[in-house]
Amino acid sequence: MADAIKKLISDRRQLGEGIYLLYFALMVGARAAGLYEGMTIYNISLVLGLGLFVLKMIVTQHTVKEYVVAALFLALGGIVYLHTGEKGLFVCFTMMLGMKGVSSIKVVRCGAIVAGVIIISKILLGVFGLTSEIYYPQERDGVGLMFRHALGYAHPNTLHMNVLMLTMMLMFLLTVALMRNHDVNTQRMSRFVLILASVMAFMFNVYIFLYSGSRTGLLASFIYLFINAYLYLRGGIGIFEKICLYISFPFVCFISIVLPFLLDGDLFEFVDRTVFTTRFSLARYFWSNNHISLFGIRLVNPQENLKTYGIDMAQLYLFLQLGLVAFVVIAALTIWFINRAIKKDMRAELSVLMGMLFLGMWEPLLYNLGFKNFIYVFMGQLLYEALSGATFTESECTEKSLSFFQDINPELMKTTLSIISISLVVGIVASTLYLTSTRTPDYLYGDREQSEAGESFGMDPMYISETELAQIEGRGNIVIGYVDETVPMYQFGPEIAEMEYQKRAVSFGVWSGAFAMICLLLLNKRRKRYNANV
Repeated sequence: MADAIKKLISDRRQLGEGIYLLYFALMVGARAAGLYEGMTIYNISLVLGLGLFVLKMIVTQHTVKEYVVAALFLALGGIVYLHTGEKGLFVCFTMMLGMKGVSSIKVVRCGAIVAGVIIISKILLGVFGLTSEIYYPQERDGVGLMFRHALGYAHPNTLHMNVLMLTMMLMFLLTVALMRNHDVNTQRMSRFVLILASVMAFMFNVYIFLYSGSRTGLLASFIYLFINAYLYLRGGIGIFEKICLYISFPFVCFISIVLPFLLDGDLFEFVDRTVFTTRFSLARYFWSNNHISLFGIRLVNPQENLKTYGIDMAQLYLFLQLGLVAFVVIAALTIWFINRAIKKDMRAELSVLMGMLFLGMWEPLLYNLGFKNFIYVFMGQLLYEALSGATFTESECTEKSLSFFQDINPELMKTTLSIISISLVVGIVASTLYLTSTRTPDYLYGDREQSEAGESFGMDPMYISETELAQIEGRGNIVIGYVDETVPMYQFGPEIAEMEYQKRAVSFGVWSGAFAMICLLLLNKRRKRYNANV
């Protein structure tokens, strides 16, 4: 009888975990695919996700205390939605509250696989012009006129935020695996692996920056990778690190909510324009037209030219738009999580939180429908541990999935470095071949001549026939967004044409090198299996 009860509990736990993984894959996949609020298919995804969450809560056995806590969080999310129309906080709470009996490593791994396949596919199709995309001509200080590409997403920043989320997921999995490697003899190699992976991850973000032009995305990727590497190499959390961790949330709140009013004159203009790209100006604007409330407000946005804008800074969005109660609850939850994570030496999880908080000074994705702030996965795991008094233990299967990164040895390192070196050479050769076998364009023809803000660059429209198009492309020029001779096109000069040409050369090298790396890894794996069977 006792064995039957244990089996039933185990089966319910596995079923509940499977339902949550499906929920997470659906929600992450929808955003990685570029779906957003207002699209019918995304609304369907939200309904399905909510249904899976409800099913998970039914299947998983909870205590009365846990049900009460869950009801309070969901009630807050629901009340905020009724006052503001914002569903983001409610969705964030479902991510957290569905985590009972679920492995955070499995969740992040599931998210990384689903998001990785979708994001990489969209980038690959976008950079080679195999799918339609949104791009914006934009003037940048020190660069001049440049193109910002979304590569299949709604905005270039959305592209880089998805890549940043994927970077954090993959680096989290690697860091957790390396932290669980307690072999003293391989500690130096583990540190080298993390540094090498961090450099490669940052270089990929630099590559994406060439297209997205998102300075926020590039800077946030550097900050996250630096903090993650620092905490890992530090080997523990000392007094200095504790101080920085504890003051992180109050600090970013001060920057986002208070600082826009403390600066004035030329200093304000400089910080607003160069560091926060007009976000401080928008903060003042929304403050002047709205008021503080308990459970949030629907933003008043009277200026016609700002109708498409909202509050970008996450903490100000939380405080002003979602309300004081939500702000206090999230603040308490974040500080509580930091305290518990420090005690449990969850350096990989804390690195993700620090990266998210830093990013939140520019982007609202911490508390909105973006479903990129997967820190709620870790919060949920710790929340249920605190409520039940029992520590969650990973299954043997999950631990085994991390063993690849733990079985570090000199032979593996030598093979890995050889594969990376060969792939790098292949990439360089491929880029060189592209540059030497194609003509440098004199002009670029595109179907957009307005910036993201709708500002015209004063170009005259051109109507190009199919015959003329063939002649233009035959001379090596680049054409983007051509439909037919009834849709106006605009001619850009040699500077921006060469810039886009160089991006294509880099892309040719990056993906050739990546393909070579995948092939070499598969060949090496096949060789190992063959040798093991001999």
